[in-house]
Amino acid sequence: MNLPELSIRRHVFAFMLNAVLILFGWIAYQRIGVDKLPYIEYPVISITTTQRGANPDVIDAAITNLIETAVNSVPGIEHIQSTSSPGTSSVAITFDLHRAIDTAFQEVQAKVSQVTRRLPKDADPPVVAKVETNSSPIYWMALQGDRTQQQLNQYAINVIKKRLETIDGVGEVRIGGRRDRTIRVNLLPARMAAHGIAAQDIADAFGKEHLQFSGGFLTGRATEHLVKLDLEFHRLDELAAMIIGYREGAAVRLRDVAEIEDGLTDFRQLARFNGRPTVGVGIVKVPNTNTVEIIERVQQRIANEIRPQLPPGLEIHEVQNDATFISEMVDSLKSHLLEGTLLAALVVWLFLKSLRSTVIIATSIPVSLFGAIAVMYFFGYTFNSVTLLALLLLIGVVVDDAIVVLENIYRHREEDRDATALSAAVSGSREVTFAVIAASFSLVAIFAPVVFVSGILGQFLHSFAVVVTFGVLVSLFVSLTLTPMLCSRFLEVRSRHGRAYWALERFFR
Repeated sequence: MNLPELSIRRHVFAFMLNAVLILFGWIAYQRIGVDKLPYIEYPVISITTTQRGANPDVIDAAITNLIETAVNSVPGIEHIQSTSSPGTSSVAITFDLHRAIDTAFQEVQAKVSQVTRRLPKDADPPVVAKVETNSSPIYWMALQGDRTQQQLNQYAINVIKKRLETIDGVGEVRIGGRRDRTIRVNLLPARMAAHGIAAQDIADAFGKEHLQFSGGFLTGRATEHLVKLDLEFHRLDELAAMIIGYREGAAVRLRDVAEIEDGLTDFRQLARFNGRPTVGVGIVKVPNTNTVEIIERVQQRIANEIRPQLPPGLEIHEVQNDATFISEMVDSLKSHLLEGTLLAALVVWLFLKSLRSTVIIATSIPVSLFGAIAVMYFFGYTFNSVTLLALLLLIGVVVDDAIVVLENIYRHREEDRDATALSAAVSGSREVTFAVIAASFSLVAIFAPVVFVSGILGQFLHSFAVVVTFGVLVSLFVSLTLTPMLCSRFLEVRSRHGRAYWALERFFR
């Protein structure tokens, strides 16, 4: 007893198998993410090191060359590209596409750690990171108002950022146009010369007076307290009164040789919205999550918690929303899926000239598509332009096997009027089983090799090949189970036909 005969004689079994496909597909449809493009993991690792105030020549000699030499021994490197700019060293390592990026990341971290001690003392520790394709913000908003830039920065960082970071699916909250508070000490050479103070004296004074370190523990019989020695200056007047040195028995203070300014960091970036200065807040999502749902959660948090509690004079405006484009794209492709299904059913009706046959064939389309969607979910894919294109292609493919099976069963019913619907379904499906399998595997042989395409293009088309391949296999399963079972119970062969039938018959002849 082959699979079609088993499905015909055990119709409940066949129905439940296909119902499971629909159930899994529906659950996957509810949970699967939505994005513009497939997630592609570029084999690139970046190393960024900062040293404030250093010129590019110093950065290149003291930092970039050391890091390049250290990581050059990591296996699988395709090429290394570095940039030395004022205050920043950037090294980008591109690996072979077949190299496991997580393993390469750990090896690069180990190599960088070995040379960290050889870097300049005033350089920040190198930051090693994987280059993510989906690391761009999916949502931008602008914070504006009658406040200073410093006040806008503080509110965005301390209030808005902290409330948005707790949303499920938000990987990072970025601040655009950010300029942090900076205390500047502008030295006055004339006064320094008059007091006999050098720049090194001021630097030494900061190292001795403006510091903070652990003081150990203060232990009692039943208690223990952590002691912290905080000798930093927290007010400008305290900083201005810091003693630099003594000349002729008199103390020389910082205010005597310098001007102290409470300002912002150097002007390196600018954010404007509608021509007004602003602070941007960007949302970066976790990879392979639903972009539309995350943006909806962000908008709800802003509307319910952040905007009602804004101080008077502050405003939040939406600047960029990727969900708008994605929703329009997905809705358009979904409508095309529905239109394609209806058109495929119409074409089947025109050629088979039977409403029941058309319904049986059309039933295989959603079952096969739901099966393909379940496969997408288990492979970790999202609804995007590539996977939805694969589903559109499947509409015209999944009906082929069902048409072959139904037409042969119909022929048996038509040629042998004495045969029962059950026996005709068994005989008709048995005759074309291997033909249907051969046709399906020929399609698999066309699309499956795309999975092995290398390079970035291969990663881009990987989901397309997998969805189409498994969609064809699901349609083969449906044509050998659901279609014969439905034909044995609902297929009708009429001896007399109406005018529409004969009109179509004459047209095709």
